[in-house]
Amino acid sequence: MHQIDRHIKVIEFPGRPYANCNCLLLEDDIPCLIDAGFDESHLEDLQKSSVQLLVNSHGHADHCHYNHMFPEAKVLMHPANYEIIASAENYLKDLAFDTMVEQEWTSLFMQAVCYRPTRVDGEIQDGQEISTGRYRFQVLHMPGHCAGHCCFLFPEKGFVFTSDIEFAEFGPWYGAVSSSVPDQLRSIDRLAAIGADYYISGHHQPVVRDHHGRKLKAYRDTILQRQRRVAELLYGGGNTVEEIAKEFPIYRRLPNPRQTFWPHEYMMVYKHLLYLEEQGYAGQDGATWFPAKTGIGTTHLSL
Repeated sequence: MHQIDRHIKVIEFPGRPYANCNCLLLEDDIPCLIDAGFDESHLEDLQKSSVQLLVNSHGHADHCHYNHMFPEAKVLMHPANYEIIASAENYLKDLAFDTMVEQEWTSLFMQAVCYRPTRVDGEIQDGQEISTGRYRFQVLHMPGHCAGHCCFLFPEKGFVFTSDIEFAEFGPWYGAVSSSVPDQLRSIDRLAAIGADYYISGHHQPVVRDHHGRKLKAYRDTILQRQRRVAELLYGGGNTVEEIAKEFPIYRRLPNPRQTFWPHEYMMVYKHLLYLEEQGYAGQDGATWFPAKTGIGTTHLSL
């Protein structure tokens, strides 16, 4: 654990980056836990903390892993994620696994992420202020990663808990049906405009300092680099999502197990095509995509 204030601790998850997540514990009048994807070794101590309030940044399994171990706590989450935490069927559908992944692999995936439905006792909304006694923090609805993704601003302490805006070299992940490229860009811009002293990331190194905004800019620029690669493939003759995705403009090289990463590549390519369409650079006719600007190359596109 990292003590970042007298009564605030960051619980770092030291293992595989996306098996679980970093969490935040507020030892206050109302003991509060933000996200519950910590390592199992912390479970007993956290249960002794008598957590009364559990706030989930969003509904992905790595952030709700141990929700069920706090039956007395009030659980809050953005309502845009209620469906995916209600059932495994909904969760797989939002990842497009229901149509793109064989049953054998969906079962292994759900076991690996330890998915289980979780109850929610109340909702959080953008701008809402939550007080635990000596501390107060503001909900920032930051969609893009998924529809209900939220960050949490601690204005008096100068930091933001950013959850899955996590500064990874790979860049943002937006491979769900409910994900959005333009929403992801707007969320990163909004976070940058806050000008926090530092950030608490949901994965990897928990405490991130970025006084000049270079890390957030590099993280955002990854999206634009992918946008250009997808545009180049489309303008180079790619006619379907599958044809473009097979060139791996997102992952560059598909990780293992390929069966579960392929839908992410496919969906992120699809999200970029939708954004190109919104910008006026792509069109579609059924499953066929085509350049909306003729007689020009991608160097002329303002991506």
